[in-house]
Formats: sequence, structure tokens, C-alpha cells
Amino acid sequence: MHEFSVISSIVDLIKDEMGKHDNLNCVKEVVLEVGELTFLGREALQFGFKALTESSSKINSDGLKIVLVAASVKCKQCQYEGPMKLDNTEEYHVSIPIFACPSCDGAIDVVKGKECVVRNLVLDLEDD
Repeated sequence: MHEFSVISSIVDLIKDEMGKHDNLNCVKEVVLEVGELTFLGREALQFGFKALTESSSKINSDGLKIVLVAASVKCKQCQYEGPMKLDNTEEYHVSIPIFACPSCDGAIDVVKGKECVVRNLVLDLEDD
């Protein structure tokens, strides 16, 4: 369950950012972009965030908003750009990405879908 170590690092990052603001009341919201190729479970991230922040009066433990980023590829041969081809195998009950061009089966570069980025923090700051 690598979600807990990922969300733990994100909470550490948030706490570092909080230390930069003397007039911080609280962190109201955290917007996290998660690529589908990270295979990070949304529920596990939410659970870990809540567990790590519920004892903090300065972080809203229900404030994690996750935005899923679809995988996108570019073919090195035919220059196709777009979504990946997926193999929907019933035996695994999941879609497995195929790392080949959906158009020509050539080699691809992943353009989007591997990121896990804190895109935005919504802070409640005291007025000076």
C-alpha cells in the first residue's frame, strides 16, 4: 500500500508550506492531481490523508480533493497523440494499459498520467 507513504509525504509538504505563513488559520482544501498510471487508490489516499490530519486543528481532514489525470501518449513513429489503449481483461477485473501506440503499435512516450502533484492549497489567513 504505497498510498500511505505518498500521502504522508504530501502532508509533510503541506506542513512545510504552513510554516511559511505566520498568519495562517488553517488549510481549508488541498487539490491533488493524480495520474491514472500511478495506480494510487483514491479511497486509500483519502483515508491516509484523514488519518494523518484529523488530529491537526490547522488542516481540514476532509479537505483533500483528488483530480484524476487520464493517461495520454505520443507515438514515436506515427506521431499519434491521445489516450492509451487498454486491455479489459475480465480475469483481473481491471483495465490494463498497453504501452504501445493504439494506431500503429509503435513505441510511445507517456505525456500525461504519471503525475502526483499538489496543484493548489486553499489557505485561510488572518487579516493583518
